[in-house]
Amino acid sequence: MTNNLDTVKILSIDGGGVRGLIPCIFLDHLRKELDSFGNKTPFYNLFDVISGTSTGSLISLMLIKPPKDYTDYERLDLLMNLYESGTKEIFPEAKIEICQTIKHLFRPKYTGKPLKKLLRQNFRNLTLRDSLCNLIIPTYDMISMRPYLFKQRIDIKDYYDNFLLKDVGLSSSAAPTYLPPANIRSLTGGQHYCFVDGGIFCNNPSLCAYTYAKKLYPNAKQFIIVSLGTGEYVRTYECKKVKKWGIYGWMNPLNGIPLLTAYMDSQMESDNYIINSMDDVKEYRFEISLNGMSSELDDSSDRNIDFLKGKAAELILSNSKKIKQLTKLLNI
Repeated sequence: MTNNLDTVKILSIDGGGVRGLIPCIFLDHLRKELDSFGNKTPFYNLFDVISGTSTGSLISLMLIKPPKDYTDYERLDLLMNLYESGTKEIFPEAKIEICQTIKHLFRPKYTGKPLKKLLRQNFRNLTLRDSLCNLIIPTYDMISMRPYLFKQRIDIKDYYDNFLLKDVGLSSSAAPTYLPPANIRSLTGGQHYCFVDGGIFCNNPSLCAYTYAKKLYPNAKQFIIVSLGTGEYVRTYECKKVKKWGIYGWMNPLNGIPLLTAYMDSQMESDNYIINSMDDVKEYRFEISLNGMSSELDDSSDRNIDFLKGKAAELILSNSKKIKQLTKLLNI
């Protein structure tokens, strides 16, 4: 890797549970567009930094894991199968909905065991140091009560603490109230952590990725950021109801956990504002509204999966010119 690039390319993928299917379908389309221009460079070489939060971290990890001869199409096929089928194991439908709702008030909604199994099957004993691209994955440590960023730089293999990739994915996707925190340890120093979903402070990791890229490439003159959303859903609340909320009202899972949603949405808006104010950044943000359908990160029903596929197709169609522009830029 050379640290003297003039232009640095960054791929950033939001969190969003099963909605991660949308960026997967988008990346599959982008891969085909690049191929049509004769650009066969795999994503782990095309981008200089890859970042993802929560479900975005799982996509990122799949894109950067060895072996090198594992094609982008093969990686994306595995991911799309995970979202279409595997999420039904991770987020199983309750036999008695009211029982699961009551349980959700006092403990995580799901056990997390199917997710651990899927991560173990896909990443085995691979570690951050095996990454094929510079990587940054946000998570949050409940022991120190501080954000934590999993990092890997391919020019200096032992620069940061090392972790198993399956533990990185488990940590960044441990959504509070849905999945239990990840109790893992560093392979380097043996320190134990209690990690939860990085989405609580960095659901859109574009700014984290940009900051990291600035450190890796201090002489770069331009940073191209491909930022992929997982669908946005505007939920509104009546003030007369909000006035009556106590702890339960603000954290009510039946009402979308308003406090957590507000934190995540405001972070994404503020980070987008900051990114777009940077003179050396050219951002290509791809996002689409999910209004009219469930925005729940755990809705793995066939009906919702089909809806998400349709939304991905709509996103691609409505941004066809923008995608062509991006493809040409990535070919430079």
